[in-house]
Order: sequence, then C-alpha cells, then structure tokens
Amino acid sequence: MWAHVTPSDTVAVAHLVVRQEDEDEYLVGDPDQGIYFSVPGQGARLIELFAQGHTIAEAADILRVETGADVDALDFATEIAAAGVVGVERPRGRFWAVSKIPARFVKPLFGRVAWCFYAGCFVGAVTLFVLEPGLLPTYEDLFFTPSVLLSIMAVNVLALSLTGLHEVWHALAGAALGVRSTIRLDQRAYFPVLQTDLTGVWAVPPGRRFGPFLAGMAIDSVVLCAALTVKFGWTRGWFDVPPTLIRILGVVVLTLVVGTVFQALAFLRTDLYMVLLTATGGRNLHRITQLSLKKRFWRLTAADAAELDNAHPRDVSTARWYQMLYLAGLLWLCWYAFHFLLPSARIVFGWPAAALTAAPWGSADWWEALALAALAAVQLGLPLFIIIRKRLARR
Repeated sequence: MWAHVTPSDTVAVAHLVVRQEDEDEYLVGDPDQGIYFSVPGQGARLIELFAQGHTIAEAADILRVETGADVDALDFATEIAAAGVVGVERPRGRFWAVSKIPARFVKPLFGRVAWCFYAGCFVGAVTLFVLEPGLLPTYEDLFFTPSVLLSIMAVNVLALSLTGLHEVWHALAGAALGVRSTIRLDQRAYFPVLQTDLTGVWAVPPGRRFGPFLAGMAIDSVVLCAALTVKFGWTRGWFDVPPTLIRILGVVVLTLVVGTVFQALAFLRTDLYMVLLTATGGRNLHRITQLSLKKRFWRLTAADAAELDNAHPRDVSTARWYQMLYLAGLLWLCWYAFHFLLPSARIVFGWPAAALTAAPWGSADWWEALALAALAAVQLGLPLFIIIRKRLARR
C-alpha cells in the first residue's frame, strides 16, 4: 500500500503522460483513468527519473545535484500515489465502442474541408433565420399533435436522439486524436444532460483540443441547417411536404436552437466553456469566477480568500470580464424559464389535472392524463435525482 512509501521504493510511471504547459508548469496524467494534474518543473523531472528506474531516494539525490536544492521526492511520490495514478492497480474504464474507432476512419470528419462545411452550415442557419424570422421557435412548437402526451413523448425521443448524436460527434472527434471517452448522464442548472467525458484530450497540445470541444455544435449546425432549409423552401412554396413533417422539423429546430444557446452559457461548463478555458490557458476559471462574484456581492470565507489569492493569474485576469457573461447567462436562464418552461408547464400539468377530474375513471382520456402526469413528474425529478446521486458519489 502506498500509505507507507519508503525512499527505497520505485514508482511505476511509464503509463503517465507529461507535457509542458508553461515555463515551469507541466501537465501530468493517466489517460486510461482520465486523471490529470499540474506539477512544477522539478516534479516533471522526478517523474522522468522514476521512469528511468531510479528509487525515490536516488531521484532526490540526482535532482539535488542538478539544482543545488533539497527536493522532497518522498512527499511528491506519496502525493501522486494518493492521486490514484501510480502505486495502485489502475482500473480500466468501460469505454463506448465509438471511442475505440481507429483514428484513420474518423479523421476525414474533422479535417479542414469538414470544418469548412460545418461553419457553412452554421452561417446558413443564421442566414435563414434572418431571411425568415418566422422560423424562430416558440414553446408552441412542442405541441405539434392534438395529443399532449404524444407530443411530449415524441419531443423527448427527438431530443434524446439529437443529444445522442451531439455527444457521439464529440467522441468521434476525440477518437480522431486517439482519445478515448465515455458518455454519462449529468445535470446542468435545471437541465438533465448527456455529457461526453473527454478528459484525455488534455493530454494533447492546446491547439488540437478545439475540435473535440466544438464537434457537438458542428453536427448540430448541419442538422439545424437541413431542417431550416426544408422549412424555408416549404414556406416559399418551392416544394410540397407533409405538414406533419414540417411540425416535426419545428421540434428539431426548437431543440437545436435551445441546445446551441445552452452551449453559449459557458458558466455552466458547457462546450464553449472548454473552448474558452483552452483559449485563455486557464486552469479553473469557473471556480475563480464564482469566488470573484462572491467577493463582489457577498463575503469570502478565509478558505475562499486563500483560494482566490492562490489562483492562476490567467484565471484571475479572465474572470474580470467573464463575470459579466456569467451574470448574463443567469439572466437568460430566468428568461427561458419564464417564456418557455412556465408556459409549457401550464399545458403539461394543466391538461392532465383537468382531465383526471373530468374524464370518467379508467377511460382512455383518464389514462392518457395519468401517463402525462407521470412523465412530467419524471422529467421534473430527473435533475433532482442526478444532483442527489452526484452528492452521494462525492461522499
């Protein structure tokens, strides 16, 4: 057990990746477990010496000769063992098959031509909204059939399918770089979400991280542009398609537009947050922004103040203007809740409440109302369930 590390021990570090971030800062991690942390230059040198087979005591002596300073190699070895990356059997996670696809098969999906196509679809979607503002979604698009229950069930299936495609594209972009990933259920604000764990992408150079982070929005732009093109052509009378298809495409547009705006809420640590973090070279921008806002409007505890004082300079610098985006995102969530969630909730809960009291017990309308009420309860309870599960897992 690594609780009793001794100077005569050797450390198994061959599986670790070490990459320089700044002049005296290195990123160290285990790609299989998705555990990464920063160490100073001396820490990186110790890992190099461990990899050469030197014991902890020998590595400390070598570094002492090289730098002229005493280095507590024993403490360093204990710390990285406690992080779970050395000295213990490294568990292998169950990765989705999509992340195991050989890079050569998926690289064309994320080459220069592909990214030009994705960008063109995004510009095309925005252009269509400008040319025909009536294409902009409203909450009424959710109820595209006379049956509220059928509408809500279909919307959930469509939303889950589109979200799954979004996350699979993240995983494919990671696979193009040789990065494995997992997809799990998570929660952001009052939204339950699927999330692709691309922790391994931090082991690649910063310039190559943008593709995996933007891949989900890229495929969203393609689907959104296609749906809008059909709706736009139909409104212009260029071709005729079944009205039901147009209503379904309205649900697709609503889901993708809300999803795209949601990604812009970087304070929720969405895809664009990861892009911003990479672009600014920050380490923990989300937390430092929270502390900065707390200091501005409230009072910091001693621990919070110490954490803010020791924050990475880039996080502190970015947080000065990122606070405004954070507050704007909170305001948008309130606006969305008032203009979309509340009107939809009135219909989703109002209709079954009325039907359960008015319809004969056991009739088709009564059972439909009961099923809708149950579905709505699950949707409301899912975010709460995820929050409780995450807190229990942390404990």
